[in-house]
Amino acid sequence: MKRLATALLALALALPATAPVAQAQGITVTGANGGTIQRNRDCSRSSGTARCTVTGTATGPNGQIATRERVRTTTAGSSNTTVTGTGPQGSTTYRARRIIVTR
Repeated sequence: MKRLATALLALALALPATAPVAQAQGITVTGANGGTIQRNRDCSRSSGTARCTVTGTATGPNGQIATRERVRTTTAGSSNTTVTGTGPQGSTTYRARRIIVTR
């Protein structure tokens, strides 16, 4: 029993030190009028950098489509975010923001 407890303790201490496995997540919601919203999120971590991409697509009941994508990349001391969108008539938007932390 003591060997098992020691092995479990070693495993519990080792797990937080390993990088978690990133998995994509997604959801689709359909409204009462037949329109849908689909959201997907995918994150990865490597060498001190985390990158998350969130995409969304809204489809209206008459087939109009609007999309949005946000990409956030975070490293030690800074975070970069870009947002790109396309409206139902094809108009596009773009925003970028960078935050730098200094001490």
